Amino acid sequence: MNPDGSGNQPSYGQNGQGGTPYYGAPQPGYPESGYPQYGYQQLGPPPYPAGGQWGQPYGQVPQGYPQPGPGWGAPDVKVGTVPLRPLDLGGLYNGAFAAIRANPGVMVGLTAAFVVIAQLITFLAQIPLTRVEVNSDSDSDEFLSGMLGAMGVSVGVGLIAAVASLFLSGVLTIAVARSVMGERTGPAGAMRAIGPRILPLIGLSLLQFVIFLVPILLVMALIVLIAVTTDAGPVVAILVALLLFGVLLVGYLAVLPTISLAFPAVVLERVGPITALQRGYALQRPGFWRVLGVLVLTYVISGVVTTVVTIPFTATGTILSGSGGVENIAGSTVAGLALASVGAAIGQFLTVPFLAGVQTLLYVDQRMRNEHFDQVLRDEALRRWQTGAVAVPTDALWQHQPQPAPTSWY
Repeated sequence: MNPDGSGNQPSYGQNGQGGTPYYGAPQPGYPESGYPQYGYQQLGPPPYPAGGQWGQPYGQVPQGYPQPGPGWGAPDVKVGTVPLRPLDLGGLYNGAFAAIRANPGVMVGLTAAFVVIAQLITFLAQIPLTRVEVNSDSDSDEFLSGMLGAMGVSVGVGLIAAVASLFLSGVLTIAVARSVMGERTGPAGAMRAIGPRILPLIGLSLLQFVIFLVPILLVMALIVLIAVTTDAGPVVAILVALLLFGVLLVGYLAVLPTISLAFPAVVLERVGPITALQRGYALQRPGFWRVLGVLVLTYVISGVVTTVVTIPFTATGTILSGSGGVENIAGSTVAGLALASVGAAIGQFLTVPFLAGVQTLLYVDQRMRNEHFDQVLRDEALRRWQTGAVAVPTDALWQHQPQPAPTSWY
């Protein structure tokens, strides 16, 4: 059985002569230093069985294979959740669901555990806010002290939840990436793999926070400045504010592909935050609109699912809160907060694995389209099929040096 699941012999290289260089050989235009070549000795391509079918170079269909459809070269090779070729929207979404099915312990079990714990901590941190009254009879000093204390606890818990979310997203990225090569990953193995990448992930998140926060602060300061220094009425101020925030939205969409592809780069390529942003920018440049469209559609779908799931819980919590909900800074009772937390947990449980799967596979897809990375994966799949052993660990494959694809997929 070969890597594409059929009994035919796959086509890789030219029987040890010329053709596509094997993974591990120095790439044209790149020095031999850089990423280490894991596991391979520089001895030339692996021996191929005799027969004319092995003589065709990559991209040509050997005898015995069905002819592929227009626009594709060699027949699909699939050893894991997705074919080792550039993916369309259906391939990305199907691959995300396939990764969830292939790694239920990580994608389902670990996600559920993290989401429940995070929501429980958030719920407990919000309880003090229900005790801080906002009615006119409350003492101002007591109100201020209680509000600051409760908000301090909430901020601290929020930071803990943010780090936990980064950890979970990194673990899911590892599981999805390994499933591309047909590897199943348990929770313990995925957590061990992501451990050394936590600090770079935190650094990337801080950079993203600055990228988004600084423009917002500048826009707010500009709006206040216009309102104070001019005689413009409230209507003009509102129009200016809408215009500026519209510009912010466009800017956010412009950097969304770069930031989304930088996250898998930190985890899989093991680079620092700044290098990851550079890699994300380089990967999204060819096909920017396609990447942006996939991301926006995915976020919209996830947002709709989350909203549909959480509305019943939020509405029930509001009914339970009644008029008492407006008398404290939380705007709800403890029961209302509990129901809202349950709804949020269910919504995250349903969407977080899917989002992580699509984002990781989009990164893989961009590397296959722009860096000829599908050939790297195919070569390793062939070696594993021939030898029955892993020549290069899957985690090391992602550190392969980028090289321009011979043809454009756009």
